[in-house]
Amino acid sequence: MAKQTEEQKLMHRWWILVLIALVFLGLGYGFFYLATDSGSLWQYAICIIFVVWAVKYIVRGARLAFSR
Repeated sequence: MAKQTEEQKLMHRWWILVLIALVFLGLGYGFFYLATDSGSLWQYAICIIFVVWAVKYIVRGARLAFSR
C-alpha cells in the first residue's frame, strides 16, 4: 500500500475541510460583490461555482466530524 502524503493526511481532517469551505465562501462573496457592482454574468457564475464548492466541502467536513 502506498504511503499517504502530508496533503492527503490533512484532507482527512474535518477542520481543514471547513477552513477551505470558508475560503470558498469568502471568494464567492467577493465575486458576488463585484458582480452586483458591474452586472457581469461571468462574475455571478464564478460566485455560484465557489458557493457550490463551499457547500461540498462543508458537507464533507461535517460527515468526517460526525463519523468519529
